[in-house]
Amino acid sequence: MPDQANWRDRLLLIDAVADERRVALVADDRVRRIWLDRGGPRRFDIHIGRVSRVMPEMAAAMVVLEGGGDGLLPLDRIDGPLHEGQWVVVQVSRLGFDDKGPKLTGRIAIEGMAMIFRPAGHVIDIPRKINDPARRDHLAGFLKSLTQQGESLTLRSSAADWSDDALRGEFARLKSVWQQAVAAHKNAEKPRQVFRALSDVDQVIERHVMAGLPCIVDGMAEYIRLRGLLRAHGADDAALSAHKGNSLLFTHQGVEKALDEALGVRVDLPGGGWIAIEQTTALCAIDVNAGGAQTGTGANADRRNLDVNLAAASEIVDQVIIRNIGGLVVIDPIRMPGRAARDAFEAALRTRFGAEMDGAVQMGGFTRLGLYELTRQRSGADLASLMFDKGGSLTQWGVPRHEAAKNTVLRGIAGALRHQPMGQCCLRLHPVIARMFNEQENCQRILTDLFGVLPQRVADADLALDQYVIERV
Repeated sequence: MPDQANWRDRLLLIDAVADERRVALVADDRVRRIWLDRGGPRRFDIHIGRVSRVMPEMAAAMVVLEGGGDGLLPLDRIDGPLHEGQWVVVQVSRLGFDDKGPKLTGRIAIEGMAMIFRPAGHVIDIPRKINDPARRDHLAGFLKSLTQQGESLTLRSSAADWSDDALRGEFARLKSVWQQAVAAHKNAEKPRQVFRALSDVDQVIERHVMAGLPCIVDGMAEYIRLRGLLRAHGADDAALSAHKGNSLLFTHQGVEKALDEALGVRVDLPGGGWIAIEQTTALCAIDVNAGGAQTGTGANADRRNLDVNLAAASEIVDQVIIRNIGGLVVIDPIRMPGRAARDAFEAALRTRFGAEMDGAVQMGGFTRLGLYELTRQRSGADLASLMFDKGGSLTQWGVPRHEAAKNTVLRGIAGALRHQPMGQCCLRLHPVIARMFNEQENCQRILTDLFGVLPQRVADADLALDQYVIERV
């Protein structure tokens, strides 16, 4: 990832033309991160849950959440003893994935744009980036005057210049969330969600645009929402722009190509060589191959192997991040004799991971067989599992997921009809997609906006999940 010094060179691209939002971060003329937001549960959602089982052997409890799902609450993440049937206020600290439910915490932290409010802790935290002593003293005293009964506030550096009235309003909004949760806990009769947090995508977008960094939006409703957000906070909206090209934004900016590459197994390296990335349920295996890059013998071959491995280290980190790969990662580099070469390979990985080395990534080092192991903290589903159902083997992706196929169809139609609504038409679709379009109001609204009127939807079993045919009536 580019270091923080290059942050102002970053461009955020938002695709909001379908029933999902896709966000891409571009830096150094390359797509560095991709996020997908389809709604659903979010990190930092707050729930009133009921303890269904206490498991001392795991130092955790299972908590029933709204909808019937269970979350795992470590006993060291909540104050006081727990018993079955007890009602608790919990927050999602990690989303569920595969067949695992969400991880929960009883240490509530309610995040806003200017600050983070915690009901406990009795701490006022001012960012070190605010280095003017007079400003620090004023903020510390003012924030302390807002809190009571041991409450804590952590100010964000982006809010260093917020007025007292703006900070007071933000604090009141965050505290009201906690007060609503306390009231719901006192009168709990069934599990329920009491606060819907900003999604990870919303947090990325809002922090980027509020910092005045360049952002291009494809989707007028999202553009208007963000422009309104900036104006509500008195911020300049000069860096925010709406995409007006004849092609869709992600196609125009090369993000669709980057997405296709991030879903493939083989990735070519600059200067020769390539890596193969195979994801399984247990781990991600990455193989480094010299290909046509390996030439010469002896010292020349060793140097060339090292060059390929160093190029691979940089590309591996980029691919792990853009694919959002978490868990165990095992790398099989080209054989490198000598400790110095191995140290250089590890150093290249560490440098490229950058800020993620502060906790998200743990290095395991080389094994006796010459493999390199590392782990990366999971943060939601990986890109491939969001896009595809797995096929016959764990390493081969099969048919597109229904949600992914539905949005592919919507984007395809949006691209075909860009700036030219066709009026009344018949839309032929795979039966599954036709049913989704018939049942989901969001899809019908999007289709109406695209065509000018809601088109007829006809199921056609001869079409693939992500195919469609537009016929004039």
